[in-house]
Amino acid sequence: MPLGHVRIRWLLGGGMTRVGGGLLVALAVLFVHVSRGYGQAGRAMAWDEWIRLSPWVFLGDSNTFAGHYVAEIDARLHQSLGGRAPRVLNLGVASETASGASEPDHPFPRPWVHQRLEKVLRMLQPQVVFLCYGMNDGVYAPPTDENFAAYRDGMLKLVAHLRASGAAVVCLTPPPFEPEPLAARGRLGPTPDGRYAYFAPFPGYHRVVERQAAWCVSNEMHADLVIDLYRLLHEFRATQREQDPGFHLTSDGIHFGPVAHREVGTAVLRHLGAPADVVDGTINQEMLARYVRRMTLLRDAYLTATGKNRPGLPAGIPPWQAEQLAEQMRSLF
Repeated sequence: MPLGHVRIRWLLGGGMTRVGGGLLVALAVLFVHVSRGYGQAGRAMAWDEWIRLSPWVFLGDSNTFAGHYVAEIDARLHQSLGGRAPRVLNLGVASETASGASEPDHPFPRPWVHQRLEKVLRMLQPQVVFLCYGMNDGVYAPPTDENFAAYRDGMLKLVAHLRASGAAVVCLTPPPFEPEPLAARGRLGPTPDGRYAYFAPFPGYHRVVERQAAWCVSNEMHADLVIDLYRLLHEFRATQREQDPGFHLTSDGIHFGPVAHREVGTAVLRHLGAPADVVDGTINQEMLARYVRRMTLLRDAYLTATGKNRPGLPAGIPPWQAEQLAEQMRSLF
């Protein structure tokens, strides 16, 4: 298919078996834990070191799949660094887990990141991988040791596999669960037959993600950096509600609104040690929308090429074609 300016203009303008294994490696490594604000580091790296590593690949569930925070990061990097900016690729998948768990009422077995991880690493050879899992891993039910252990084991296996590949790992803790928007619409669980699911979550589900977040911050997995999104967004929400008692990060308890995406993008850059012009940079909505379209083009291409692990994902064009088109898009930004 020719990559003509008509298509470029359209993209710019809008119109548009789960068996856990053991750890893959057993290494005796001395990790130095360094606290930095809401972050916990396995090995300290300066901003100049982070941006020399490329590509950056983001893995996660529906908030990462939507990807506005990823596009925000990409846009600010290029606004500040131009051609020196690392490549940023979003390979999040909606509904995905690190644990392999899935509630009985989910319309299909939840996708499991380990089903596709090896193909992602082989095709993209990332030098930095950002992870954000947990919200789906508790399957929206009351807290249980079994579900927590599955999450812990899945994350340990995931980080071990990534580190064995040579990638640096940045773990974003799961964000807060917000029951209020669901309570206002009468959509909290249980269902009439006493079950919990994504459409009828346990009202105290925040206890599940809070425990997951605390475990991530302990950094048993030895990520290179852990960013405590749970605490950061919880405190941001409390501050916003002092001025606007009706403020929410989400419209449904789970999926970020624009303000939350922007706050997450800012948090990631700040904890990587980005300078003030990057952390405090602003991207107007028209430009952000262009970066979102570019990100989506590449996301769909690489998810298709590395193997879809759930129904309903958009079909992508071949990666080589997507890369050419994405480069032409950027030249017109």
